[in-house]
Amino acid sequence: HLLEFLKCAGGQYRVFSLPMPSRQLPSFLPQWRILTPALWLGFIVWAAVLFIVSSLPGIPGPELPLLGIDKLQHFLFFASGAIVFGAALRATFHIHWAALFLIVIVSLSFLGLADETHQLFVANRSGGDPFDWLADLIGTSSGLILLRSFYAKRPPENPAAPAGD
Repeated sequence: HLLEFLKCAGGQYRVFSLPMPSRQLPSFLPQWRILTPALWLGFIVWAAVLFIVSSLPGIPGPELPLLGIDKLQHFLFFASGAIVFGAALRATFHIHWAALFLIVIVSLSFLGLADETHQLFVANRSGGDPFDWLADLIGTSSGLILLRSFYAKRPPENPAAPAGD
């Protein structure tokens, strides 16, 4: 793709073209122009659901231990958030994977910590659980690894380009 623009130089307009970076999305996803806003909307919805669910008061009574089902919910929810947020960042900015991992892990780690702190102030909720936060971090990391594997399955569009940018 080429970005074309006009530049006025001494009263004359010239057309200049710059190469645009290749959008490397998995082959099963639609074109990035359609997908990018949908990914950002998906992440906004994900964050809103996190806030709404965290704001719901818990049911009073004894907690029933269901073999860590709470930790599994944290893991799966944050894995899905990492996939959507990471894909949105990659589609929008086409950043290197190391930077993407760092941004997503730090951002969702902060959100997980804020979620646990928020639950401390909600009736009948047990917030501040470091193991919930750990499940959030492990889920985030796993989601990013899964996202990276989706991108890795797509053959590069330009064979001369270095792999794994």
